[in-house]
Amino acid sequence: MALQRATKLKGEKRATRIDKDIKKVSNLNRVLSFMYDVLWSYRYFKYMAALLLLLEAGLGYMIIQKIPYTEIDWKAYMEQVEQFKAGERDYVKIRGGTGPLVYPAGHVYIFSLLHTITNAGQNIRLAQYLFLGFYLIMVATIFAILYRARMSPPWTAMLVCTSKRLHSIYMLRLFNDGIAMMLLFIAVYLFCRQKWRVGCLVYSLAVSVKMNVLLFAPALFFLLLQSSGILRTAGYLALCAAVQVALAIPFLNHNAWSYVSKAFEFSRVFTYQWTVNWRFVSEEVGFVAPSLALTPVFVSKWLSMALLGCHLLFLALFIQKYYLSSPGALRYLLYKPFQLSERQPIRAERIVTSMFAINFIGIAFSRTLHYQFYAWFYPTLPYLIWKTNLPLLFKAKILIMVEFAFNTFPSTDASSLVLQLSQLMLLVSLYTASDESKYQTYLDAEARENLLHFMNDECFDASRQFAMYYGSVTEDLAEGASVVSIDEQEVVLRLPKMNFTLAIGFGSSAPVTSEGYARRVLSGMLAEAEDGLQKGTNMADVLSREMAEVNGGELRARLRQRKP
Repeated sequence: MALQRATKLKGEKRATRIDKDIKKVSNLNRVLSFMYDVLWSYRYFKYMAALLLLLEAGLGYMIIQKIPYTEIDWKAYMEQVEQFKAGERDYVKIRGGTGPLVYPAGHVYIFSLLHTITNAGQNIRLAQYLFLGFYLIMVATIFAILYRARMSPPWTAMLVCTSKRLHSIYMLRLFNDGIAMMLLFIAVYLFCRQKWRVGCLVYSLAVSVKMNVLLFAPALFFLLLQSSGILRTAGYLALCAAVQVALAIPFLNHNAWSYVSKAFEFSRVFTYQWTVNWRFVSEEVGFVAPSLALTPVFVSKWLSMALLGCHLLFLALFIQKYYLSSPGALRYLLYKPFQLSERQPIRAERIVTSMFAINFIGIAFSRTLHYQFYAWFYPTLPYLIWKTNLPLLFKAKILIMVEFAFNTFPSTDASSLVLQLSQLMLLVSLYTASDESKYQTYLDAEARENLLHFMNDECFDASRQFAMYYGSVTEDLAEGASVVSIDEQEVVLRLPKMNFTLAIGFGSSAPVTSEGYARRVLSGMLAEAEDGLQKGTNMADVLSREMAEVNGGELRARLRQRKP
C-alpha cells in the first residue's frame, strides 16, 4: 500500500536516524556497544546460546567427574524395569526398593532402554552422561523457546544455566523428572511453531513419563480451542488419549485397573520427610477436628482441599486474563461452536506465557514439592519473572530465594516459608502485570529472515532506494547498501561506504506484527521511494516543504489577525 502523506509532522513521518552503536567512536565504546547488543538484542542470540551450551557441556562433564553420584531412585527404576522385561505386566506387582511402580508406561519403556544401554543399570557413569545429554537438549529447547517468544532480554537465557539444584537433578540423581520436562519443553516449542498435531503427540509422550506434565493441560486446552476450534481440538485430545492407550496396551490387557490406579494415582500422599514447601507446617502439631480428634496438618484433608480450591481459583483468574479478557477466537466459538473454521495462528509469546504460568499455579499450590520437582518449573522462572512489573531488584530476589529454598537440605521452617512467599509474590505479580508487559507484539525469527530475503533478493535495488529517499544519501554513498535487520518498528540498512547503519522507522504503520503486513508496508515504502526519486526528491525535501507550509500558514494566520 502506498504511504499516505501525513497532515501532521510529529508521529506520522518515518524517522530516519543513525543506529546508536555504529557511529565512528572509540574502541572502548565499540566494545560496550557490542556487549550491549549481545545482552539486549537478539542479533547475536544464536551465538550466545551455542556458547552457553558448550560451557554447560564442559561444566556437566566436570560435575560428573568430580562430584559423587547420589543413589536415590535409579536403582529402584532398574529393579522395576527388570521385572517388566522378565514378563510382569501387573502394575501392582512391579516394585522396587523405594516402593511400587507409580509412573505411566512411557517411563517403563524409556528406562528399559536405559537399562539395556547401561548394562542392567550398573554403568552409572554412562547413565550420567546420557542424562547430561537430556539436560543439554532441555536447555537448548528452552533457548529456542525464548528466541521465538522474545519477551525477555537475551541475557536471561544465562539464568537458565545457573541453578545448582537443576544440574544435580539431571546429572547426579538421574530422576525421570528431567526426561519428562525435556519432552514437555520440546512440545511447547512445537506449539510455538504452530505444529499442534506433532506437539500434542510429544506432549502426550511427556505425560507418559510422569503425570505432573498434566499441570500444563488447562493452558494447552484453551490454546487448542483458540487456534483450531472445537472439532479439531477434539481430534487433538483424541490423539493424546490414543498415545496413552497405545503405550499402555500391554498393561491394560493384563489388568487395566491396576495400571490406571498406579500410573495415575492422584490420591497419593507424599511423605513429610522430603517436603520443600511445607516444612513450616509441622507434621506432629495438628488441630482439633469436629470429632475432637487431633489431626496432623500436613496430611489433613482440609489442607488438601484448601490448596485445591486455591488452585482452581487462580486457574479461573488466569484463564479469564489470558483467554477471555478480550474478544477473540473463544467468543467466536461460543457463537458457532461446531464450525470447522480456519486455523488461527497464536503468537509464540502468548503460548509460552500461558503454559508456563498455568503450570506455575499448580506448583504454587502443590500438596508438596520434593527436590527433584524443581525441574518442573525452574527453567521457566527467568521468563515468568521477567513478565512481571516488579523492579529488577525484586525479580532477582525471587529467583535467588527460590534457589536458596531448593538448595537448603534438609529443608527448614525458614526455607520453606521463603519459598512459599516467593511463589505467592510471583503469582500475584504475574496476575497484576499490565498488558504492556504481558503481550508485546513482535515479528518471529522466521518472519524476519523471510523479510530480509524479500528486501535483499526479491526487491531489486530496494536497499539503495531506501537509503537515497528516506536517508537522503547520495547515489554514490548509497552504493552497496543492504538491509541487515527488520523488526516491528524499523528497517535497518548497512551503508558500507559511510561505515554506519541507517535505521528507518515504520512511523504510524508500526508495529509491524506479521510477515504479510510487513511486506505490504515495505512495498508501500518502496513505491513511495521510487516515485520520489523519479521526481528528483527525497524525504528531507518533503519534510522541508511541509515545514515551510506549516510556518507559512502560521505566518499568514498571524498577519490576518493583525489586520483591522
